[in-house]
Amino acid sequence: MLKKFYNNFEEIVGTALFVSMLVILVVQTLTRQGIGVPLVWTEELSKLLFIYAGYLGIVACIKDDSHVSIDVFLKKLPAKAQKWVYLFNQLLILAALIVVFYISFTIVERQEHLTIVTLQISYVYMYAALPILTLLMIYRLIERLIKEWRKSKAAEVK
Repeated sequence: MLKKFYNNFEEIVGTALFVSMLVILVVQTLTRQGIGVPLVWTEELSKLLFIYAGYLGIVACIKDDSHVSIDVFLKKLPAKAQKWVYLFNQLLILAALIVVFYISFTIVERQEHLTIVTLQISYVYMYAALPILTLLMIYRLIERLIKEWRKSKAAEVK
């Protein structure tokens, strides 16, 4: 069961965050339209949940290699060349993620003095999604590349 949770972490947590956001937005709509007194904190909290859920969706796509891509030219290459171009692209993505991870600390630090007024919490909690989930993206990308490499090595042996 723990392995199933690990394998589907992004989908489970992302779904929970998305459902929570939906419930909060419904409550916001009902209080605004029904009572005429909107709950001001609901907008900021739903924004915070949306950011984390969105980033988890990106991580899930990286984990499954399910991002949309244009591979018209790639498919015209020989199989061996396709493999090397694919690997090069994945390493390019990994390098970009490492740069984003490095830069994200500066971005988070610059938010320390700002407060989300309606929630009375620091903006650091919102911007912390960037380094935390970028690190998870890096981890899932490396994990997938290692699995694909092992699978190709096992296929070569057979």
